[in-house]
Amino acid sequence: MNFNDIIQRVWPAVRKRHLFPELPTPEVIETGDEAASIQMMDKVIQLNANRLAALAQVMDIEDATSALLDHGVGHHTVCPWDFETHLKLYAALKPVLLDGALVKQVVEYFSDVVVDTHAVRERESKLPEVYRHAESSEVTDVIRALYQRLWGENLGVEDRGEVDRLARIPYLDASQWGDSLRAFAQVIAPLIQKEMDDGNGQGGMMGDTQQYSAGELAAGMAQFAEQGFYAFREMVRDFADELQDANMMPDMGRGKGMPSDADLLFYMARASAFRLPVQTMPLEKVGGLHPHSHSPWEIGKPVQHIDVWTSFGRVMPGISQMWNWRDGETHGDGDGIPDCVVIVDSSGSMVDPCREISHAVLGAGCAADAYLRRGKRVAVYNFSDAQAGGKEVLDFSRDRKRVFFALCRYFGGGTALHLPDLEPLLKNHVDIFLITDMQITNLDALMQFLIQKENRVTAVHVAKNRDAQRFRQRAATADHICVYAVERTEDIPDIVLSEVKTRFQAI
Repeated sequence: MNFNDIIQRVWPAVRKRHLFPELPTPEVIETGDEAASIQMMDKVIQLNANRLAALAQVMDIEDATSALLDHGVGHHTVCPWDFETHLKLYAALKPVLLDGALVKQVVEYFSDVVVDTHAVRERESKLPEVYRHAESSEVTDVIRALYQRLWGENLGVEDRGEVDRLARIPYLDASQWGDSLRAFAQVIAPLIQKEMDDGNGQGGMMGDTQQYSAGELAAGMAQFAEQGFYAFREMVRDFADELQDANMMPDMGRGKGMPSDADLLFYMARASAFRLPVQTMPLEKVGGLHPHSHSPWEIGKPVQHIDVWTSFGRVMPGISQMWNWRDGETHGDGDGIPDCVVIVDSSGSMVDPCREISHAVLGAGCAADAYLRRGKRVAVYNFSDAQAGGKEVLDFSRDRKRVFFALCRYFGGGTALHLPDLEPLLKNHVDIFLITDMQITNLDALMQFLIQKENRVTAVHVAKNRDAQRFRQRAATADHICVYAVERTEDIPDIVLSEVKTRFQAI
């Protein structure tokens, strides 16, 4: 029996029934236990050859194939169709059940009920016939009894008392999925837990979504990061396999003081939600002259300035036209935004970004992203007691992961910059982003250093203290330095990078 030929025959009708979803032709696979699944990276629905062969013994094979495709299409068009939706369901249940593996299985069963019920009620699917021949287990028997109640079909299973509560849940109302999932879990989670304890837990009945694309994972993580630092860390631990398969996990094993994968991913995901504006460079004099306008030529004026085209080839005072020359102006390099040096304080008075959310690291990440998104390079100077070796210097780079690695490193200990370290990074007219609590041993030397520079400086302090106040007062006299205070995450969007009154001197 050639299942691929069968798919070719039934697929057009399935597509029409589901209003022509943009999906490639499904394929048959020989491995795995799932009857139907959808590969989220390329959106290919896969049907299991062994499960199709088993169904062919008890029902029409084209009906079975069509029904399984209904299920697969539902996982693309109804629930969940992307990683973000999957994470929303996970986030609704994780605080209740706590066990990540159990949460994932409950979510899979719930999403199966949603897509199957949608297919039967809205698309006249043959799924009831498939479930009539499903293998029996504690969980699947309850689900089949639920389907009997929801679909009004006899699936050959005894009614169950648990179904009374499950049948009242509005599965097709997406706006209530959070509450619906929690109500569903109250009944089904103990049964799944028992199967897991017995070593039989396999997740959803018909298959799970797999292999999300890197773009879907990034978008889902950016959205989920709003759940908070600790919730994000739990999520990354629970979805470590999926993130690893998609090559989203950072490299491990960087030793003491290095961030965990989850923490680094959190700052990268959270920073992507902010879009800090960067002031572009104003027009700059280029030093040359260009012909700007005409005036009548007079005797004594240079004849080489006569515009022969507008003078019709004649050299006559008052008639011939000569060019008036003016200084030329043009934009600076690219879009008028230079590279940036991010100076971040990771001394003992700062928050360890791997223990709790650090507004300094998050703010520095937002600033770095603002330049990286515009194709610019970012260098990092992460310091505590720099002269004693407490520093990490990253040269200019467009590698976002390397930049965040450097930003997330935490040293603790004292606080002092080694200003000669900064000189090589400031050779060109780069922007400077400084974020610290200002409790720096050589703060006066730093202020004098920054005041003497021509670079545009955005200084952010994450604590209100006498040193921060002193820095603000000194910076008020330097119109190439702007200062912000950040105490909450909500303060970050107010930062306008390089919002200064002056610009570089002409290069």
